[in-house]
Order: sequence, then structure tokens, then C-alpha cells
Amino acid sequence: MLHKLSAIGVGGKLLTSIRSILSNRSQQVRVGKAVSNSHPVRSGVPQGSVIGPVLFILFINDITYSLPPTARTKLFADDLKSYISVTGDSCITNFSFLLDLISKWALKWQLPLSLPKCGWMHITNRAISRELSFNLAGHSLTKLFEIKDLGILYTSQLSFASHVSNICSKAKQRSYLLRKSFTSSCCEALILAFKTYVIPILEYCSSLWSPNQVSEILKIESVQRSFTRTLRCCRGLPYKDRLSICGLLTLEKRRLLADLVLFYKILHRHILTDLTDSLKLVVGPTRGHPLKIVYNGARINSRLHFFTVRTTKIWNSLPENIACAPSVDSFRRGLNSSSFDLSKFLILK
Repeated sequence: MLHKLSAIGVGGKLLTSIRSILSNRSQQVRVGKAVSNSHPVRSGVPQGSVIGPVLFILFINDITYSLPPTARTKLFADDLKSYISVTGDSCITNFSFLLDLISKWALKWQLPLSLPKCGWMHITNRAISRELSFNLAGHSLTKLFEIKDLGILYTSQLSFASHVSNICSKAKQRSYLLRKSFTSSCCEALILAFKTYVIPILEYCSSLWSPNQVSEILKIESVQRSFTRTLRCCRGLPYKDRLSICGLLTLEKRRLLADLVLFYKILHRHILTDLTDSLKLVVGPTRGHPLKIVYNGARINSRLHFFTVRTTKIWNSLPENIACAPSVDSFRRGLNSSSFDLSKFLILK
């Protein structure tokens, strides 16, 4: 760790302080008045420390430089995802070589891999003509057909149906607990609790998994329908009137607004992602606003409903005063104004 810190330019008193934290440490366990013998700590940092996660990120950050340029690698805390586009048998060989490089890096820097948690996935809509298998550090990797990545559940065919079912079940349980926990039937308090504790479950990373099938859209919307139906101030009213009384939007419209806001941030480089360079402005005079994006069609549904593809058409139809808004807040206000109707882009009317 000290070697890596020196290599990236950390020195002086800061490096001395970190060396003091990492070196000559010991630990004891205390239960009541009994204290165990002292044992030296040969690796790691004190659990719960602020600097610990930072040092770990700096420790593993250079693994991306050890991997071949044909591989794309993503790191989040202690989670590594590396992938290669497969176009032939040579790519399969390259993936095996990639796994070898990962195991060599771990061996070199004395950082053991959690092999039971490692696996591989073939993302494709086509049937695989032959059975594939891969090894990492002598351990046969499990082939995964479904995986949860940073809280998002998806399959090898990029289907998020299981994720939608999962969050709906969790949100309904949370909504039920709110009704049981509140002794008051005050509508304002219950609505605020619903916004705080239930809606975030249904909207986390929605730009990634936002559904396009009516059945899944209805399944998500049913959580809010059921909640508003139980409110004292909304009993016997249709869903549209209940939303108006509660000051709520449909969850489908909220997801659409989230898509457009994220699209605005990426286009104006408030957020730097791999998608930034793929959004190309239309060259030449255009009708409407000057920030229209070139629309690239899609051959398969998973691409057709991808975030940038599904949002580009809507973005291009925005009026100039909204698309060219000087800030994110003014862009949000423009989308929520009555001058532009987003309902024509919603599947549920």
C-alpha cells in the first residue's frame, strides 16, 4: 500500500501518517472485563475508519492498467466487472487470458480473490452452439443466468422482469408497514411517508431498467394505486383524481421525467459517462431546438428500449425553451409546466 501511494505521488507528512496507521498494529477482544491476548495485525486497516475505503480503492485502482485494451473494466468499491465483446473463438481465448491476468495481479499484490462470489455471464439472445467454461486462479467459475449488480437484477438476455417483481414486492411490504406503523390517518403525513420510504424503492436506477411492457408498467403502478385507494381523503375516487388530491404523478411519468433529466445532464456534461460521446448532435439546420441528437435505430428490443435510444426521440421533440434551459432546475420546471404535454409519450393513458 505504501509502495502504491508513493507511486501516485503521495509523500511527506501524509505518507508518514498513513505509514503510522498501517504499521505495528495489534488487536484485542474484550468481553465484559475479560481481555484476550494481543495479536499482531499484518494486513488491512481498522474497520469503520474513514481512510480505510479510500486506501482500498487506491490499492485496487491500477488493476485496470494490467488488463488488455480489448476488455472493458468497471470498478465499484471491491466489485470488479470486466467484459469482452465476443465475435469469434479468438475472443473466447482473450477472455480466458483476461481471467489469467486478473489472478496474476491478485497474486502479485497479495490480495486473495473471493472465488465463490465470482462468476461469468454470456449476454446474448442467441442460442450458444457449444458449452463454455472458464477458470479463475484454478477455480471453475459458475455460469450465471441472473445477477444482481448494485441492486439491479437482470438476466443474460438483459431482461429486468425479475427486478420489477422484486421491487414491487418490497414496495408493497413497505407500504403495508407504513399503514400499520402510523396511528394517525392524516393524509398529509401518510403521503409524505410514501414519498420518502416507498417511491425511492420503485425509482432507484429506473433509467436503466424502465419497463416497456404494459403488464410490468401496471404492476409498478399498482403499488401507488393501492396506497392512494386506502387514504381517507381519496376513498371512492378514480385514480386520476386521487393523484390530483395527493399531489402525485403517475410512476410512469416520474420515470420519464427522470430519463429526460439524466439525458440533459449527460448531454451538457454534468455527468461524464461512456454514453457522452455516443450522443451526436444533428449536423446542419434542424426544425425545433438546435440540440437535436442523431437517432440510431435498433435491431433488437433490448437495444430499442435502451436508455439513450428510447429517450432520443422524446428529447428531439422538446421545445427550444426547455431543451436549451440554462440549468437542471430550469429544465425540470419546463418539463413540469403546462406548456408541454408529456402524456403523449406515456404508454398508460
